[in-house]
Amino acid sequence: MKTHQITFTEKNRAELLETEIDDQLAPNQALVKGEHSVVSAGTEGAGYTGLVQEMPFGGGGAYPMTTGYGHLGEVLEIGSAVSMCKPGDRVLSFSNHGSLVKADAARFALPTPKDAAGEKIVYARMAGVSITALRSSSVQPGDTVLVIGMGLVGNFAAQLFQMAGAEVLASEISPLRIEKAKACNIKRVVNPNEVDLHEYVMDWTSGQGVHTAVEAIGVSELVAEAVMLTRRYGETILLGSPRAKAVFDATPMLLRIHLEAIRMIGSLEWRWPPHEVERAKYNTADNYRQLVDWIADDRIIVDPLRTHTASPADCQEIYSGLTTKRGEYLSAVFDWSRLEG
Repeated sequence: MKTHQITFTEKNRAELLETEIDDQLAPNQALVKGEHSVVSAGTEGAGYTGLVQEMPFGGGGAYPMTTGYGHLGEVLEIGSAVSMCKPGDRVLSFSNHGSLVKADAARFALPTPKDAAGEKIVYARMAGVSITALRSSSVQPGDTVLVIGMGLVGNFAAQLFQMAGAEVLASEISPLRIEKAKACNIKRVVNPNEVDLHEYVMDWTSGQGVHTAVEAIGVSELVAEAVMLTRRYGETILLGSPRAKAVFDATPMLLRIHLEAIRMIGSLEWRWPPHEVERAKYNTADNYRQLVDWIADDRIIVDPLRTHTASPADCQEIYSGLTTKRGEYLSAVFDWSRLEG
């Protein structure tokens, strides 16, 4: 069988390549025809630009590399051990960008409503990254939460904390992302290039700092800033993955963590169980079922965040825009139907 896959063939080069895949399915696999796939600008951008190769461990990133992990499409066939979906289902999976993919359906291939717009529902994949911050936190209604970074992951995190009843402050320097955050009904948004963030937070919290600070970009210096804005007995959550090397004095951050009994929490989504297991309150599959419903019902706002919908054949333009034109590009979805005919 032939499929088209988006591949980073070298640093700063994305191509749509035609490849062959065999027609045999492993017991855990589902053959899925691509409908839409969402671009993760942070993770995929790190692969596109080569930043992933600079990670101190767990990076890798040898070219050529396939990319993508948010795929929506129709199930054509299933392997003998698949129970999560059936032929004809429209499923969200963690598959690469592709016109035809073999999804790991034992891990995750979630049936989704067929009457919901695909370019909207596929964003549940990125919200699935964000919900881990909420699940990892101890936030209660009325608590103060600072979210640093209003890319997709930070924006969805801010929306989710607001839904949980928290008082949320978003910090972002990009005018486009500030505009989109406000369009998504995030009530407090500040630009730290225009307002002293420390002064603002301390004034907002009567000098105590926030109950929870979430760093949603993956910049080490901003993790340190988040700690300095967290109150005694509070928590700082690493939602973004730090990748670039950083040289700065970490002692003030570490001293504050120690003296003020602050908890630092890593909330990488891959550390959550994929399905229900004993003694685990939350799992990936249930998280996504909830997120899909919330997006379909517009309780999580998606549409303002999608700045580009493109044919997969335009992948070079999309990845270049997301990494170099951040005043114009926030997020993109590939529409695989545009390859047909």
